[in-house]
Amino acid sequence: MFAFFAGRRLSSLEDRIEKLENELRTANLDWDNLYQMCRKLLGRTVKERASIESSQEAKAGTPRLVAEGSNQARGPLTPRQVELQQQILRRRAGG
Repeated sequence: MFAFFAGRRLSSLEDRIEKLENELRTANLDWDNLYQMCRKLLGRTVKERASIESSQEAKAGTPRLVAEGSNQARGPLTPRQVELQQQILRRRAGG
């Protein structure tokens, strides 16, 4: 009689261990998938940043400031707006 209960307990423990091993395997596969996705996104981000930096370096040599009193295609600016725009452009140009 004791062997019957011991065998049932042992079988139950084996089932639980098998279930836990399957869950661990599934969690590891999910983690690997998430890790690959994160690496891919990080790679894209690094490429995009390098692209942006290279285009900014190409443009950095020739900043174009708005001349006083000039009218842009957007319409006439007030003297105060021209002054503010000049300040913004100087800051963007690093000056």
